[in-house]
Amino acid sequence: MPTWPSTLPQRLHTSGFQISAPDGAIRSETSTGKPYQRQRFTAAVQPFSGRIYVDASQYETLINFWKNALGHGALEFDWVHPITQSPATVRFNASEPPQVSATSGEIFAVQLSLELIP
Repeated sequence: MPTWPSTLPQRLHTSGFQISAPDGAIRSETSTGKPYQRQRFTAAVQPFSGRIYVDASQYETLINFWKNALGHGALEFDWVHPITQSPATVRFNASEPPQVSATSGEIFAVQLSLELIP
């Protein structure tokens, strides 16, 4: 399995970081009475997002990793849990590719939408 490149930042910047609990249940409305809820999965992905700051060389590394090693973000890779820093399996959210914006000079902010894989 591919591993997050060591030349890229190893943690997401705290500004703008978000993580959600895994969504493994479903809720169904009923015609009368309380809505019905049940567990859908025994294991569900945990979405998280944040940004890293990179220079032009690191940007090339990131896009090469995303495009070539991960098939445009479709494959999983080894990284770390964004809070505990323990080893984790992660993948990009395929419907939200990395978004790049200029910050100042030669530094770029890259917004990442990711998922922790159980």
